[in-house]
Amino acid sequence: MRRIAALLTIGLLAACQLPAGLGGGKTAPPPEAGVTAAPGAITGGPVTTTTLAPATAASDVKPAAAPDPAPKAAPEAQPGVPPTAAPPRPVTAPQPEPAAKTAAQISCEKAGGTWSAAGLSQARTCVRRTRDAGKQCSRESDCEGFCLARSRSCAPVTPLFGCNPILQADGREVTLCLD
Repeated sequence: MRRIAALLTIGLLAACQLPAGLGGGKTAPPPEAGVTAAPGAITGGPVTTTTLAPATAASDVKPAAAPDPAPKAAPEAQPGVPPTAAPPRPVTAPQPEPAAKTAAQISCEKAGGTWSAAGLSQARTCVRRTRDAGKQCSRESDCEGFCLARSRSCAPVTPLFGCNPILQADGREVTLCLD
């Protein structure tokens, strides 16, 4: 039975390769050598360029947030050379005042940690590097933080957010999940 099914499948696949008049659907004619596409059919036409109008000097317009600059000596006008406009000054937004630090944030930074948003809730917490990060371990007691089960190395930071397979103090592998 398998042989008959295999022969039928091979026959059907071979019929798909027949020319258009003998069983297959319409196929595109093979490409001919030396045939080129119409101009613009592939690239979309010629590229056009235009020049910009020269900038005009706007001496009456001043930026709203820019302070008044100190008066400068006017450069001497040279005959036959048109005066040029001064380059515009960038407008800078006022810097917001930094948020007040909490006691927990101050103690975190004193201990060498980084006060940052972490976990799914994006709550602020103290994240710090462990002194034995990357060291080989076989149980939790070998590390300052956790012993990661996949790499058998000490965790680089503490606390670890998300779900992480760790090794416990007795060497058993468990999954620890922290939000």
